[in-house]
Amino acid sequence: MKKVLFYTHNIFTEENPEGYRIQQYFPYLEKQGFKIKLLTTKANPLELLKSIQQSDITYIQRVLLNPLKLSLFRRLSKRMVYDFDDAVMYGSRDSSSTRRSRFEGMIRASDIVFCGNRFLLEEAKKFKTNGIHYIPTVVNTDEYPVKSHEEKKPFVVGWIGSSSTLKYLTDIKELLLFIADQEGMCCKIVADKPFDVKNKGVLFERWNKNREKEVLLDFDTGIMPVKDDIWSLGKCGLKLIQYMAAGLPSIAHPIGVAREMIIDGVNGFLRNDMKGWKEGIETLCRDVRLRKNMGEASRAIVEEKYSLKVWGPKVADIVGAL
Repeated sequence: MKKVLFYTHNIFTEENPEGYRIQQYFPYLEKQGFKIKLLTTKANPLELLKSIQQSDITYIQRVLLNPLKLSLFRRLSKRMVYDFDDAVMYGSRDSSSTRRSRFEGMIRASDIVFCGNRFLLEEAKKFKTNGIHYIPTVVNTDEYPVKSHEEKKPFVVGWIGSSSTLKYLTDIKELLLFIADQEGMCCKIVADKPFDVKNKGVLFERWNKNREKEVLLDFDTGIMPVKDDIWSLGKCGLKLIQYMAAGLPSIAHPIGVAREMIIDGVNGFLRNDMKGWKEGIETLCRDVRLRKNMGEASRAIVEEKYSLKVWGPKVADIVGAL
C-alpha cells in the first residue's frame, strides 16, 4: 500500500475541520490504494521528517518552504506534489521577492504541480514546463440542495465567506445599503464575524459548517465582489461555485475566474460599476423566471466543470501515476 503525506498550514478548527483542496480527495486516493496521513505546520519536526521518509508521496498544499526546508523535504521525499489556490507568489498585500523566490523553488522542486486557476497555471509555467496541471477548486454537488425559485418577498441578496474577505463588502457598502433600503429586498451576510454595517435590511448569520449548504437556499442570488488586483486574479471562486451548486444566479466583478464561471446573461451577470450591479439586482428581483433559468444553467455548469465527481478521479489518477 502506497503512503501519501499531506502537509499544509494549520488552518483547521473544530468548527471548520476540512479544506476544499485536501480532505475531499481522500476517498478517491484511498480507492487508488493510498494510505493517507495529514500533518500541518504545527506538527512536531521530528514526526514530520519521519513521516516524509516513510511516505511514497509528500503532498504540500500552499506552504512556501524556505530554501533549507525545501532542500530537506526534497531530499527525504520519494515524490513531491505542490498544490496552490491563491497568488501565494505575490501575497495579499505587497509584492515580495522572498515569496517569489520560494514559489519558484517549490515549483522547480516538485514532481507535479496542481494550480487552482488558469492565471496560477501560467505563473507556475514560468518555472517548469512539465507536470503542471490545472485543478480547479470543486464541491461535492451531491451535498448541495438546489434552490426552488418562486415569487416571494423579501428578495434576498446573499454573500458567504470568511471574515478575511469581508473587506470586499466594504467596497460595495453603498450597494448593500441601497438593497437594504428597497422595499421587498434585503441582504444576508454569512460569515464567522459580522460585517460592520447597521441597517435592519442587512441580516447576519454566523457561519456554521453544518448549515453551510442549507443557508444558501435562503438566498435568491449570490454576489462576489472583488478588487481589481493581482491577489484577486489568484482567487479560485469558491463563493461562485457554491452559489452555482445551489442553483443560484450570481453577480460578480468581471475579474479573474468570474469571467470563466459566469456567462453574462446566462447564469448571472458580470458588472463593473455600481449602476450595473444595481440594475442586475433589480432585474433578478422582478423576474423569477430569469432567476430559475439562470439557476438551472449555474447548476449545469458546476456539474460539468467544478464538481468533485469529475475532478476527484482525475486528481487520484495523476497522483497514482507518480
